[in-house]
Amino acid sequence: MAPRYTLSKNERLKSLKSIRALFEQGEKFKVPPLVVFHQIQNNTEQDPFPLKMGVSVGAKYFKKAVDRNLMKRRIREAFRQQKLLLQENLRQRNQSMNVFFVYAHAQLVDYQVIKDAMSAALEKLSSKLEKS
Repeated sequence: MAPRYTLSKNERLKSLKSIRALFEQGEKFKVPPLVVFHQIQNNTEQDPFPLKMGVSVGAKYFKKAVDRNLMKRRIREAFRQQKLLLQENLRQRNQSMNVFFVYAHAQLVDYQVIKDAMSAALEKLSSKLEKS
């Protein structure tokens, strides 16, 4: 069976409590044009969705909601297409991870730039998982 490249509602980081904990206790690193916040937890039982993500594009840089939504769509799409390897690593280790991507750049960029940054960010997250 071929892997499914989906991003379901259960894979979104929506809980205000979880997001607040991620920003307060989690770690962060930069992969321009993204700032990546992440937090790794150990699971007691097998979680069907070990990787949860959130996206933010600030109104400070983009006054029009159309532009903010465009960048959020591009970030989510890049994540959706490249998350499977990290997801499998989390399942094998019986861990879960919350990740939040903040777009921190003043101009709109092409999808390819976002895709490359996402690839680098997910590689860095995988290497951090190996170390923990």
